[in-house]
Amino acid sequence: MPKNQSTAAQRARGASRSGSKYTEALRRAETREAPRTPHVLRFLAERSGNLYHLVGGIAAAWAHSGQRVLLLEEAEDYWRLTMSGMRRSRSRRKKENEPATPPEPTSSTLWFSPDGRGLLTRHSCMWQTRRPAQESDRGFPHTDRSPLAAAVADAIDAYDVIVLLPRYWSYPDREFATSHVVLGEIDIFPDVDCRTVLPGPGGEEKGVPLSPEQSAAVLRERCLSFLFGSPHPPITLDGVIWQSNWDLPGDGDYLAGIDRDMLRAGLRPLGWSLARRRPYPHKQLPEADQMKDPVFAQRYRPVAERLRMALDARPPGRN
Repeated sequence: MPKNQSTAAQRARGASRSGSKYTEALRRAETREAPRTPHVLRFLAERSGNLYHLVGGIAAAWAHSGQRVLLLEEAEDYWRLTMSGMRRSRSRRKKENEPATPPEPTSSTLWFSPDGRGLLTRHSCMWQTRRPAQESDRGFPHTDRSPLAAAVADAIDAYDVIVLLPRYWSYPDREFATSHVVLGEIDIFPDVDCRTVLPGPGGEEKGVPLSPEQSAAVLRERCLSFLFGSPHPPITLDGVIWQSNWDLPGDGDYLAGIDRDMLRAGLRPLGWSLARRRPYPHKQLPEADQMKDPVFAQRYRPVAERLRMALDARPPGRN
């Protein structure tokens, strides 16, 4: 066999011996082996406290399906640490303010498959550093985002999906994210109008039922209003995933009607997730033992598959 021959060429030569044309077999093999640019995904939500479990479940489902996934988490804000350190220094009447010590990056493997295909890793590090404002900054502190840039660059060749987990989810990240998906959190499902009631049997009052289109409009107003009216430049969204903290309407056709109206409004529906708020720790990813459990990952597989299809269908270079 010729030296320094690519794996694709070796497979194509073997296919040609079995009767296929070498050039056609080589083209097919090179297409299969062509490296795919990993997705750098940023979830958007007005409130993120109860959504970490959903994100962890999606990441676990991806890993169990054979993908290499990194959860890139923002550590404590360096500017806040510095300012708190300065306040403590002033209270102690020190002549010099000692800057706060940034936390060291931490990394842990949450799950990996024995065959080496699927992998789920969590990495926590500083995303940015700031220095006090100077006269030329017009009172605004200077922000250096190079720590996040370095973390993404280090991981870009090792993972299929990089999920950015900032401390605050309501602002898009146009510098590094290639995809943005909205997570809508529903406390009380708006399938009836709570302001208008109808008399029911026995004298009890019942809410007036809302159509799927009306319910979709209420959901956009309640859960997605933070996206509208912002002074920031517009951003292209890749879809929306809903998490209901209580019960969903029992009729699947009702949810399908909401999805159709969301699609009409330009929001691609990617699935529904049912959660119970109280058992989930606030702003914490699922435990590592849960990530390893195939049954846990299976619960989020339908949403994860639809989301991955949306990401793979995304035109390159769009933001």
